[in-house]
Amino acid sequence: MEYQLKKLVTHYRKALQIKPDNLAVYHQIAELYYEQGNLDKTLEVCQEALQIQPDSALVLIVLNKMLQTLGFEGEEVTAFQNIPKNKLYYESLHILLSRSQKVKTFADAKTWKDAMVLGYHLKLKKHWDEAIAAYMKAIEIEPSLSLSYFELNYIICYCTSLEPKQIESIITSYHQVIKARITPPCAYVILGDMLTKQDKIAEAITAYKTAINQTTYSDNKYTNKYIDSHKINEVSFLIIGIGKCGTSSLYIYLCQHPQILSSTKKEVRFFNQNFDLGLDWYLAHFPPLPVEGGFLTGEATPWYLSSYGVEKKVFELFPNIKLIAILRNPVTRAISHYYMHLRSMRENRSLEVAMTSELEILKGMADPTQVSEKYWQTEKGYLQSGLYFYFLEKWMTVFPREQFLILRSEDLSSQTDKTMKQVYEFLEIPNYSLSGYPKINSGYYSDISNELRQKLSDFFLPHNQKLEDYLSRKFNWE
Repeated sequence: MEYQLKKLVTHYRKALQIKPDNLAVYHQIAELYYEQGNLDKTLEVCQEALQIQPDSALVLIVLNKMLQTLGFEGEEVTAFQNIPKNKLYYESLHILLSRSQKVKTFADAKTWKDAMVLGYHLKLKKHWDEAIAAYMKAIEIEPSLSLSYFELNYIICYCTSLEPKQIESIITSYHQVIKARITPPCAYVILGDMLTKQDKIAEAITAYKTAINQTTYSDNKYTNKYIDSHKINEVSFLIIGIGKCGTSSLYIYLCQHPQILSSTKKEVRFFNQNFDLGLDWYLAHFPPLPVEGGFLTGEATPWYLSSYGVEKKVFELFPNIKLIAILRNPVTRAISHYYMHLRSMRENRSLEVAMTSELEILKGMADPTQVSEKYWQTEKGYLQSGLYFYFLEKWMTVFPREQFLILRSEDLSSQTDKTMKQVYEFLEIPNYSLSGYPKINSGYYSDISNELRQKLSDFFLPHNQKLEDYLSRKFNWE
């Protein structure tokens, strides 16, 4: 196998001697090393290619796979993707590739890389206080690296054991670190999230607006007239779901359009988790739209579709908003959902046990989306989230159907340009093609047994049929 790898690499290297700027060949070599598990070599080849084209979509595809292999997901991956031209992006990958076994204590942490390694391993062990201190040290040493802020925010948002006094101490230290420093906009988004957790809503709004203002002056999408824009009072579109169906890819592709202005983060989670914080808090996450018109803004929280009562809250505030849902074969979606939880240590059961447990609860229910509180004490919603018909039916009793665009995840993957054209037509903006479409947050895992796959297929069959009948279209999920 190793001989064959060397032979193929030599072949591709000869091709590069003829055409040194052939990115497709670099991509092939990087893929070969990745498939062999040699991540150091994979990264070296990617960096060679990035000397030719710093934002190469082909390279980002391979880098995204590496991030998944290293255990990153969700907004952590997005944190990397948001700074593709920053050399620290690529250097930070080396943290886990070449330094992960060498940094075990704060005494060993001499650089921002060391501090990130330490923080990452402490996070895996759920040593939250020490992990926070490590990430704060990384930020202090290198305040321009976005990843440190996202890692810190992950702990603050998802660690339920943090006391208010601990968060207050973090905020105080954080203020001191970013004061008078050159920091990325995400630093202020994270500050806003921390202040929100402390119920300091007015201060959080100010932090989010600071992030928006920083983006305004650095993004060439914005025109001179933008500075005189009025306060935003509406959101143009929502990607409402559903998780593990490609919402991250769809949103990132969409935000490349010159007339789409992105929110402070992909998932604001206002209508399903933060509605009581008020409309001003929500709108602070969006840029005011330029006065000359033609610009749109929105966000993508993939669990809006399946969360109870969200449709009524959205209609209450934005009755004319455009809604996009992207749906995937519910069997493969459930498996992907399971492995996402497994990687993030939110699941310790085997795939078979987790799926069988949920099957036993849901089968035979007239509306399997109407589960009790007891259900969520043991289950994670791997199967329940794929019951699209019941969720869409609720939304479509509130909003007229013409305000929805329903996409297939499989089409976004295999016919990306065509699918994005549909999205642009739905939003009434000109078509816009990208040079490449890297998959974001795609997971990699072993296939499941035929017996379990058949059980899941049999479970979803009648529910998929209801969906097809309701929307009068075929999804062709086997």
